[in-house]
Amino acid sequence: MDNQKIVWYTELMMTINQAPLLKRLVITAIAKKNAENISDIESRLMHLGFVDGATIEVKMKAPLFKEPLLVEVRGRLIALSKAEAELVNVEVKA
Repeated sequence: MDNQKIVWYTELMMTINQAPLLKRLVITAIAKKNAENISDIESRLMHLGFVDGATIEVKMKAPLFKEPLLVEVRGRLIALSKAEAELVNVEVKA
């Protein structure tokens, strides 16, 4: 039974580039590349509204390499590169 709980929990936790299209997601964390300083990418994401607790939705992924991704956050559509999307941890909104 414990193994089933672990699998279910890990299925909910993902980064934006792993998220399904057109599902409401909640940002759980912005991954930090460097523990001491916030990088330019992390700062840009936060200024665009990618903060803990924000609700987002992945609207579209480019067909060939799945990059860029079109994400709606706070009513705005924003294109993210794969590297940017990998920094944002999300879970499916219940």
